Amino acid sequence: MSARSEALAKQFEQAVADFTKAIESCSDAEWRATTPEGWTVAALAQHVAGQFGLEKEFLDEAAAGGKGLQYTWDDVNAKNDARAAANTNATKQDVLAELKRNAPPMAAWVRGLSDQQLDSTAPLRLAEGATVSTEQLILGGVLIDHVNGHRKSIEAATAGVR
Repeated sequence: MSARSEALAKQFEQAVADFTKAIESCSDAEWRATTPEGWTVAALAQHVAGQFGLEKEFLDEAAAGGKGLQYTWDDVNAKNDARAAANTNATKQDVLAELKRNAPPMAAWVRGLSDQQLDSTAPLRLAEGATVSTEQLILGGVLIDHVNGHRKSIEAATAGVR
């Protein structure tokens, strides 16, 4: 563990805590509202709660200085759309349980990274092959910003709905 990985883990935990509050505060009507992504709040919340495994694939590859995963946007979007379709009516209780089950191991994994692993890079096909560091992925759309961005989508979708 390094001071940097500890700080990143805390940022992730805060993002998850804020996301959890957004979910917990949803009324039944808000839970069924449609987000800017075109999914129900239920499906979007489940997407975040269940996505850490795929995100860790990208992070593992960068931390190991690998050759980069070969997922295309079509691959990722197909996975996301299938997950959303299967979870349009997910219950709040199930999503919160999944989030509680999946987020702590991810935070622990981040916390365990060395500075060398945080600085290690891999090409990211989703960014036209740009070389990105593990730290950039954690901060960016793969982990922390992913959670925060979808929380903002939930907040937008539920504004004025009760």
